[in-house]
Amino acid sequence: MMKLDSLIHGALLRLPPETAHDLGLALLRIMPPLSFVSDENVKVKTRFGILNNPVGLAGGFDKTGKCIRQLEKLGFGYLVVGTVTRDARKGNKRPRILRRPDEFSLVNAMGFPNPGIKQFLKNVKHNKPRSTPTVISISDEKIENLIECYKMAQEVAWAIEINISSPNTPALRHYFQLEVFNDLVQRIKERRIIPTYLKLPPMTSSEEKSRIIDLAKAWWEAGLDGVTVVNTLPVIEPKLSTGTGGMSGRPLFSYMLNSVKTVYVLTDGELEINAVGGIFSGKDALLAIMNGATTVQLYTALVYRGPRIVAKILEELLIELKKNGLSSVEEARGIVLRQQ
Repeated sequence: MMKLDSLIHGALLRLPPETAHDLGLALLRIMPPLSFVSDENVKVKTRFGILNNPVGLAGGFDKTGKCIRQLEKLGFGYLVVGTVTRDARKGNKRPRILRRPDEFSLVNAMGFPNPGIKQFLKNVKHNKPRSTPTVISISDEKIENLIECYKMAQEVAWAIEINISSPNTPALRHYFQLEVFNDLVQRIKERRIIPTYLKLPPMTSSEEKSRIIDLAKAWWEAGLDGVTVVNTLPVIEPKLSTGTGGMSGRPLFSYMLNSVKTVYVLTDGELEINAVGGIFSGKDALLAIMNGATTVQLYTALVYRGPRIVAKILEELLIELKKNGLSSVEEARGIVLRQQ
C-alpha cells in the first residue's frame, strides 16, 4: 500500500499544482483512513480542546469546506479550513500557484477563492469530521464583513483563525494600522464565544517586526487566545498571472521560528502559538515547540512528502523527544526559552 501511495504521489507531482490538488482530494474520498501514532506523549492541551497530536493542517488546503471528512483520514490533530470571505470569490486568474521543488516551496497568488461564508458553513455542516477539531479561517477587506463572518463561523467551528495577513490581498493591509486593528480587536472581543487566533505575517524588517509586536501585544492584552505564525512571504514571481505571490515551505522556517520566539517571550508564554512555515519533519516540529509553539501546522510538506506526512512526523517527533530527554510535547513547550 505504501508503495502504491508513493507511486500516486509521484504522479501527482508531475501534474499542474491545482490539477494535482483537486485529484488528490478526489482520491482521498476512496482511500481508507491511514494508521497513525496514538500516544499520550504527543497529546496537547489547547483552548479549543485536548488534541490527539500537535500537527494541524494549515488554512488554504480546503477552501470550500467540502473536504473535511477526507482530510480527517490523514491523522491531523486539527484542521484549519478556509480562508473564507463574506461573499463568494473566484480568486485570481490562473496560473496562480507553482512549485519550487529545488527549495521545497510553493508560491501562490490564489486570491481567496471560496464559495462565500453562507455556503461554506453549509458545506462544513454537511461534512463534519467524526472527531477532529475544525478551525475556520476567515477574512475580508471590510471590517463589517469580517465581523459578520466571525459571528456566523463561531456557530460551527471549534475555533476561529483571523487571516488579515495574506500578501495576495493588499487591501487587507489597512488592518495593520493600530487604530483600525484596535477597532477590530474590540469588536472581536465583544462577540467572542469560542477561541480565536490571529494569523500574522513574517517579520521581514525591523519596522515590520515592531508593527507585528504591537499587534500581538494588543491581541494578548485584549485577552484573546493565540496567534498563528507565519503567513506566506511576499515574493516576485513572473510565472504567475499576478506577477507576485506568497511563498510557503522550507524557506519560511527561520521566519517562523523567529516569530514563535518573539511572541512567546513578549507574552510570557500566555498566548497559544500555532507555528506554520517550513515544518517538514518531527525534528522541525519539536524545535518550534521547544521555542514556544503550542501546535504546528503543515501545508507545503503535505504536497512534497505525501499523505503519510502526519504519521511520519509523529514517529519522528517521539524519537526526537527521547533524544532530548523530554517525556512529552507538553513538557517541551518553550523549554529552550525557559532555561535561558
